[in-house]
This record gives sequence, structure tokens and C-alpha cells, in this order.
Amino acid sequence: MVPPESVIDSDTMKLPRIQYITHPDENFDELTWVHRLHENGVNWIQLRIKEEDFVQRFPLKHFLATFHEIADKMRAVTEALGMLLTINDEVEVARFSNADGLHIGQEDIMPNEALEQLHTRRVLGGTVNSISEIERFNGIEMSYFGVGPFRSTTTKATLKPLLGLEGYQAIIDYLKAENRNVPVYAIGGILASDVDSILATGVYGIAVSGAFFNEKHRSESIRAFVDKIEAYELAVGR
Repeated sequence: MVPPESVIDSDTMKLPRIQYITHPDENFDELTWVHRLHENGVNWIQLRIKEEDFVQRFPLKHFLATFHEIADKMRAVTEALGMLLTINDEVEVARFSNADGLHIGQEDIMPNEALEQLHTRRVLGGTVNSISEIERFNGIEMSYFGVGPFRSTTTKATLKPLLGLEGYQAIIDYLKAENRNVPVYAIGGILASDVDSILATGVYGIAVSGAFFNEKHRSESIRAFVDKIEAYELAVGR
């Protein structure tokens, strides 16, 4: 479960600034969209399959068995392409697919238990909506926080309070005051036109789902985000 060197600098552990989170209606039967993400500069996929979404769409299929199968397919493709693959919530899937890490929500497994089950230190992300929710991860060496939602989105069935730019600024300021150097990824209804203002708050990266999926992972929709990120990195000297 070693993150590809082409994606993460092993000395600085700098993560890619864009992660794609798979959509509830994602097509895993063919993975040309993974290649398209990679070709257009996206090198991190978070495989997110929530049981409640899955059961609604596929009532006759076994959730965990299917998750394992999809994760194995995704791992084979992402590894061949040198992309980072992390798994949402399911530690067992992350372990047995040899994924690069795990993302856990506020209602998921406790972060210290997740680390114990993963056996080895890899990418570990956590969902945060407020300063108080950061406390759940106190004492844990987190790789990043996924913070949102920025605005309303249909990708998730239930949403916490919208943050907007002010919410991100407050969380960034808090982390700085606490000397917690944890990258923040903004998520939730983000458009390419939002990227500059979000990054200006001190947010490290952007997590995208519907903005790519709803456009059928078209190169133009992907590059709209990637070009903004690359311009920002050039301006700040990465």
C-alpha cells in the first residue's frame, strides 16, 4: 500500500491538489474515464461507494463483495497509471485492494482504529464541516481534511451547513493558530470559477465529483479545474 512516487513526493508527502471522488452513479464496468482523468492531469481518485446508495441502485447485489471487486479493478488501473487511490470508509477494502489510503467521515470508524486496521501509515483523510469536528481527529497524524460543503450539491443525500469562503477561512485560521499543518481540501458543489477564490483562503486543494461526472468526464471539464490549479501553483511557486 505504497503511494506511487510519481504522485506523492516521498520526502515532503505533498498530495495532488485535485482529488476526484467517485459519483454514486459511476460506471465501473468500463474505466476509460479513469484514463481520461489521468490524461488531463488528475492523479488521485477516492473510491466512494456508500451502502445506502448502493442498495437503492442494486438491491440484489452484495454491497461489500461488490466494493471489493470494484476496488481491485480500480487499483489495477490506477497503479498502472501511477495514480493515487484511496477508499472511503471501508478499511477492509482499503487493505485488501492494496489502496494507498483511507478517507473517514464523522460517522465512520474512529481514526485511531482505522490506523490500527490499516497496519501501516498511509494517506488518511477525514471529513470536517466545522472547527468542533476537527477535534475528532485530535492526536491523529492526518494527511488531509476534506472540508465542506462549499455550496449545495446533489451528490450527497444529506448535507451539513454550507461553509462558503468565510467558513473555509475560519477553519484555515484555526488550524494555523493550533499549529496543525494539515492540508485542507474544499468539497461540495465547487465550480471551476470558484477555484481561485477558494485557494486564496489558504485551502490546499479541491475535491470534485459532480462537476466531472455530470459532464461525462469530458476533457474540457477536467482541464477547466486543472488549468486553474496549475496557474495557482505557478504563481505561488508550488
